[in-house]
Amino acid sequence: MSQNGEKELILGNKQLISLFFIVVALCGVFFAMGYMVRGNSVKGSISTTDDSAANQAATIKRQQPEPPRETAAETAPPETTAPSDTHPAEDTSAPPVDEPKPVQKADAIKPEGPEVGASYVQVVALGRSDAEATVRTLREQHLPALLAASSKEGLYRVLVGPYQQTADVADAKARLKTLGFSNTIVQKQ
Repeated sequence: MSQNGEKELILGNKQLISLFFIVVALCGVFFAMGYMVRGNSVKGSISTTDDSAANQAATIKRQQPEPPRETAAETAPPETTAPSDTHPAEDTSAPPVDEPKPVQKADAIKPEGPEVGASYVQVVALGRSDAEATVRTLREQHLPALLAASSKEGLYRVLVGPYQQTADVADAKARLKTLGFSNTIVQKQ
């Protein structure tokens, strides 16, 4: 014993091992409790996120205008009455809707001569029908595409342009690359 009333504690191997297992068990309990609390909070946040996403979708749907609904007066068949005038009745029906017509020879794209002094990006050289289809596709992507004759018989060049600035040519090449045309050639006419 020491003089100040202090006692010395001596632990044997059995006590140290027991103390180690108690600490490990406590850590395991705290880990399990944290896991369960986190699991419940994640489930709550997921359902909250789903609810907020559904609310946003509903808000977006509400913001979009709805198509006009037909009223009973519009859907009722017209009454047949004897005309009071001798003037023919005006046709109040909707004009006929133009349906897209199939591509015919009259709609074929005609080869054009490139503008002299301007730069063009040559996309491909193909047969006539394939080259025309490529020109249509590029025009749908708002690119100034044109069909030009090639020095080889049966082939037509698909060109994009004309461009006067080098930066415009680089932009066109980058845009063509995003559309899948990576092997383009710049030509100065």
